[in-house]
Amino acid sequence: MKYTLKSGLTIGMMVAALALTGGCGDNDNNHNDNGHAQPTRTATPKPGVTPTAVAPTVTPATEPTSTPSGTTEHTVTFDFTAAHGIQAFQVRVAYPKEKGSFAGAADQVECTVDGGGGIFTKNHNDAAGTLTLSVANTSDLTFPINIQCTFEATAAISADDLDVTVQEVTQNNAPGNVADLSVGKSVS
Repeated sequence: MKYTLKSGLTIGMMVAALALTGGCGDNDNNHNDNGHAQPTRTATPKPGVTPTAVAPTVTPATEPTSTPSGTTEHTVTFDFTAAHGIQAFQVRVAYPKEKGSFAGAADQVECTVDGGGGIFTKNHNDAAGTLTLSVANTSDLTFPINIQCTFEATAAISADDLDVTVQEVTQNNAPGNVADLSVGKSVS
């Protein structure tokens, strides 16, 4: 049985595609000019030289996370509710780059989800000033769903600065009504 989104992708394909493209943000430098991954190169020791092992550096978990100079960390919260059953949704958040950026690039963006009971994917494109969030399940998601992300502000930021667009929803295994998904947003 397939669960189809408005774009024609199955939920499984959407999740796989987002997981695979998560590393394709603007900070990925492991590709050549053709967009193909470059082969991994390993050093070959010179004859007669025995390689030595280097112990990994361990950073204590209690160290605070540093932020770039002149930035202030804020928590951006997105609260999702549904008027009717929804199996999957995807939203795009646009933000003013001159006011800062979400912390982390591509699929390493600092966002967490609470609720839903589905698979959560995220992708941050800081060059474009966009954040894509999606949650998908084979049955109806459990609402409310709350997603929190870290925003590193270089200027004052408010919820009004964040433009959230519901790109698609899946209901009853078919493209659904995007108006059935409501999104609240706050910055603290």
